[in-house]
Amino acid sequence: MRQIVRKRTARVKALLMSIIIFLSIAVPQMTAQAAPNEVAQAALGVDVSRYQGLINWDQVAASGVQFAIIRVGYRTQSTGVLNEDPYARYNLQEAQRVGLKVGAYFFSAAVNEAEAVEEAIFTANILDKYKITFPVAFDCEGFRNASSRQYTLGRDVRTALAVKFLDTIAARGYTPMFYASRNEMTDNKDWNMDILNKYKVWVSQYPAEPFPITPASSYAGVQAMWQYTSKAVIPGIPGNVDMNVSYFNYDGIAEPKDPSGAALVSAENAANVQYIEVNEVVTATTTVNLRTVPSTDNPETIVVPINPGDMIFRTGIGNNGWSRVVLNGQTLFAYTSYLQKVM
Repeated sequence: MRQIVRKRTARVKALLMSIIIFLSIAVPQMTAQAAPNEVAQAALGVDVSRYQGLINWDQVAASGVQFAIIRVGYRTQSTGVLNEDPYARYNLQEAQRVGLKVGAYFFSAAVNEAEAVEEAIFTANILDKYKITFPVAFDCEGFRNASSRQYTLGRDVRTALAVKFLDTIAARGYTPMFYASRNEMTDNKDWNMDILNKYKVWVSQYPAEPFPITPASSYAGVQAMWQYTSKAVIPGIPGNVDMNVSYFNYDGIAEPKDPSGAALVSAENAANVQYIEVNEVVTATTTVNLRTVPSTDNPETIVVPINPGDMIFRTGIGNNGWSRVVLNGQTLFAYTSYLQKVM
């Protein structure tokens, strides 16, 4: 097994190094905003969240990956509950330990400026104890879904919320970056890019032939980073992972804003799952499986599905995207985003 991992790592590293050489020749246009120690040099990196599970960061670093953008947290789209990504602190700690340059992102579902500021402060308060060199990004998706609390918000309102988040992040000393898909940004369809172009722009577009066969995103606007696939295979990361090319890099690694340092997180305690205790009736917004554990890895954990309109009693909302519910005296788990509180 170790020999297989070494060969796979060597292949990935060789591929990444060849891509880096390619990028040094052809770099697309970037935003003008530059942070201290920023250099016009391409780099390759991953972005990760709890969906990647427990990552072996030593293997990731050995593969040739140069940076990691780590999800710090998210606000649930249906209920608006603020959550820390359960793997955030472990991923920040370990990516920093192995010498990768680290950035971060927050998945926003804010519906007003107070919530956007709350999300940014929440993010910065966690990041302050870590070495954050790459930008801190605002990510907002799913607003076209009828179950999203952002469903009725227009483009200009969403843009204003992104600005509020990003300006708050900048005020805390981090480089702000805006993330969205190519289609959402093109012709200012879902975001007013005339305003958001003042920040670094991270575009998501997955061509049929991924980078470097497809050398650049077809997005016509300025861009600083391109997420070119969600199906990369990198040693140390279970399953698939998002892969990115940035058209900038940094000379050195930033120091933490708070030098007191973060508490160490062991691999055994990497998934820092915490529940907000509640006592409420919720209804399913779609068909959702109730499971014995908060995971979709094993279909045998499914106890029973509930359908739209079915009601169930919820006792906790976890920071891992799952709710703790009770059915016939048994404690089970369901996706929080598929549940809605009965008023």
